[in-house]
Amino acid sequence: METEASHMLEAALEQMDDIIAGSRAAAMEFSSSMLDLGSPVSAGPLQVVQLAEDLKLALELRPDRDDRETLRAQLPTETAQVLMDWLQSGAVNLCSPANNETYQERLLRLEGDKESLVLQVSVLTDQVEAQGEKIRDLESSLEEHRQKLASTEEMLQQELMSRTSLETQKLDLMDEVSYLKLKLVSMEEKQPDAQQQQDAAAAAAAADTKQNKAEVGKAPKKKQVSVFLC
Repeated sequence: METEASHMLEAALEQMDDIIAGSRAAAMEFSSSMLDLGSPVSAGPLQVVQLAEDLKLALELRPDRDDRETLRAQLPTETAQVLMDWLQSGAVNLCSPANNETYQERLLRLEGDKESLVLQVSVLTDQVEAQGEKIRDLESSLEEHRQKLASTEEMLQQELMSRTSLETQKLDLMDEVSYLKLKLVSMEEKQPDAQQQQDAAAAAAAADTKQNKAEVGKAPKKKQVSVFLC
């Protein structure tokens, strides 16, 4: 992000430098041509005359009036005005009719724009660096939160596994309790039968004892012989 913004700013500065350099070269060339107009032996006037002859020849090669009118309509108004002023009065206005600005003024304005752009670039560069620092802090914080989230997810997974194990143990204990309850009920159901059997056995034993006593009572008693010793 910082690199892309820096490249864009550098490209804007280079474009501004090209514009200023082009304007300066155009102003110098135009000024040189104007100075050379007064010298009949210089190359400037010869070139102007040659260009005028070329223009005349090009127009003569277009006999169609509509074609010439179309070509004239394509000629910039500023250029046509300069040519008319030069042909009529020999004077050339260095000011641009569009915004009434001379090349020197335009050059100074572009220089001022460049300085303003350089200042803006400096401010934007500082802002980009500050934003980059914030982005790095946010990325670091995001990574820290990701690690915490991963740790929390791991703890949650362990908790789920522990709960699953406890649930399994709980089910096992419930099954065992159910089994013990069933066994206890079965034992309670069998206990009356055993008690009845014990009572019956005790009653039978008591009856046998009573019968035995009765038989003993019915048996004949033996006479006792007393022996007296003198």
